[in-house]
Amino acid sequence: MPEVVQLTARRAAVMHANASTEELPATFARIFPAVYAALTEQGVTEMGHVIAVYHSMDANQMSLSAGIEIGDDVELAKPLDLLEMPACDAVKADHYGPYDQLAQTHESIWPFVEKLGRAPISGPIERYITDPEAEPDQSKWHTEILLPLQ
Repeated sequence: MPEVVQLTARRAAVMHANASTEELPATFARIFPAVYAALTEQGVTEMGHVIAVYHSMDANQMSLSAGIEIGDDVELAKPLDLLEMPACDAVKADHYGPYDQLAQTHESIWPFVEKLGRAPISGPIERYITDPEAEPDQSKWHTEILLPLQ
């Protein structure tokens, strides 16, 4: 069940991409390890959750930033870009299960937003709480879907 939460300001080291729904798994499989490797090479040892931020989404193409949350004191170098997310209210929906079923959880947010009478200020954020390498049972994978609100 979606709920309204207060997000704190956050930062992430990211890379940007355009991908279709079919290309998304391969895009993430390329970007997430590359971001981790670049952060490690730059000496960053404290990292937060892996995230994807969708700037635009339609049935055929998505523009997104994917990466890892970082602290306020981290200075980034190329090939990484800094994505700063402001503090704001957001609708949050928890998804438990495989990633190929995330669309249903995304869809559950929109009627809730309409009922609130509020509008999003950006596209949705997927925050991957469970590490799939540490938990092989996909039914236990936890993903937070956040939609920042005006």
